[in-house]
Amino acid sequence: MATAQTNLSTESAAGKNSDIDALKDQISTLRSDVKALTELMGEVGKARGTEAREKAEAKVHELRGRGEDALHEAGRRLTELEAETAGHIRTSPFQAIGVAAAVGFLIGYLGRK
Repeated sequence: MATAQTNLSTESAAGKNSDIDALKDQISTLRSDVKALTELMGEVGKARGTEAREKAEAKVHELRGRGEDALHEAGRRLTELEAETAGHIRTSPFQAIGVAAAVGFLIGYLGRK
């Protein structure tokens, strides 16, 4: 009977050792899976960050182009307005002096308040 109990104890100990080894293997597998998942998430984050940066740079470039176009258009309009104003001043100089005096008086009046 003692031999039967010894065999059962040995088998039980061997079963426990194999269970522990299996658990160790599963834990090792889980660790490597978590590591791989972490690396994958890092790569996805970097890719999205790069993509977002590229989109932002493209938008900045587009807006800069629009701003430059608007600035050129405003400069062109200002040049046209300047030429038109100079033409009006040449055709009726006294009227231009009167308008300038009125605008100066209005600015001075508003500036005192």
